[in-house]
Amino acid sequence: MGQIGRRLPLIFIATVLVVAAFSTGISVLFFLVYLAGALILGSWWYARRGLGGVRAGYHVLNPRAQVGEVLHAVYRIDNDAGWSKPWLEVTNDSTLPIGLPGRVIGVRAQSSRQWLSKVSLTRRGTYRIGPVKVRTGDPFGLFTSEMMVGRPTTVVVFPQLFELPHWRLPPAPIEGTSSARRRRETASPLAATIRPYAPGDAINRIHWLSSVRHGELQVKEFDPEQAADLWMLLDLDRAAHVGTGDGSSVEIAVSVAASIAVRTLADNRSVGLTASARRAQVLTPDRGSRVEQKILHLLANVQADGLQPLAEVVAASLPQFRRGMTVCIVTGSTQRDWVRPLSSLARRGVGAIAVLVDLDSFAAADSSRPSSGPRELSAVRHALSEYGLAHVVLRAGDDPARVLVTRERVRA
Repeated sequence: MGQIGRRLPLIFIATVLVVAAFSTGISVLFFLVYLAGALILGSWWYARRGLGGVRAGYHVLNPRAQVGEVLHAVYRIDNDAGWSKPWLEVTNDSTLPIGLPGRVIGVRAQSSRQWLSKVSLTRRGTYRIGPVKVRTGDPFGLFTSEMMVGRPTTVVVFPQLFELPHWRLPPAPIEGTSSARRRRETASPLAATIRPYAPGDAINRIHWLSSVRHGELQVKEFDPEQAADLWMLLDLDRAAHVGTGDGSSVEIAVSVAASIAVRTLADNRSVGLTASARRAQVLTPDRGSRVEQKILHLLANVQADGLQPLAEVVAASLPQFRRGMTVCIVTGSTQRDWVRPLSSLARRGVGAIAVLVDLDSFAAADSSRPSSGPRELSAVRHALSEYGLAHVVLRAGDDPARVLVTRERVRA
């Protein structure tokens, strides 16, 4: 419709000119008719041949990035034709909140152009960047020609990760101690020190060089590996979150859950995850970079669209929590019925800590959601303290690195 609108004045003038020429028979008018016809045919031919010998493509350098980072894409245009291309418009269609910037360039004959496009990533999610669209036209803007090159690219924007230098989980409880040092622990691959041999020590732990030097058998002593698991429980009940966009409570909750999980994995701990969205997502505890990618991919796309209250999620998850594990709940719920089920975890050797998102601090940006009042949050904190459950409160504008500090032992 846009191209037809631009051509309407030309069509009108050409029609008037032809009618006037044949009506009056004036030679000058016929000359103008022939000239206009030649210009139109020349413009059409120029636009039709404008993309001949042109090759284009792009490559996203970091298709896996985090909120706050910059997406980088390298574009390249090659002109294999024997004449220059003075005007080429290069764009991409995308579902990104802020699309990659297009560019209008000229490419000389038998040469190429390459450039780097950048865009800030402001929102987590999975996005699609379409093929490169190259468009050109005649100097009068009467005709255009375009082509689509390449394949769509998927970009995954992970939640923002916070540095948590003071976040630590307690070590797994070690049961049983004997003179033979048969303790239920996992030895790290690096020896910390050596000691004299004791009956019951494994032969493969003998350090022969030290034994020769000391004149008696010496065995390698290993530091116990901190092998306790972490189970993240992210409450995505829509009633437990307020706000919209980047400043909503669900965004900070997802970022905090991702940051704690990544920080724990860096300590060589196993991490499991339950996200109570509309479709519940559960990842069993495991460790390593592969698990980190699974967690980040999952948290990149979840939304606060769950319908299950936190108390029901906790009750359903209790059988999955085993001894030596720490359960971390990230929630904005102001209901207290989910606190009591956690009180039984201490007797089973399971620790618990809650990260409470203060909804009142986020409700200011969401006029459609009434404030729950500070009393509701205080009641939840009182219930947690009554059962001896550790917790921290996260408010809008807080620095998670300062709030998420675990200096005390959270496992009973």
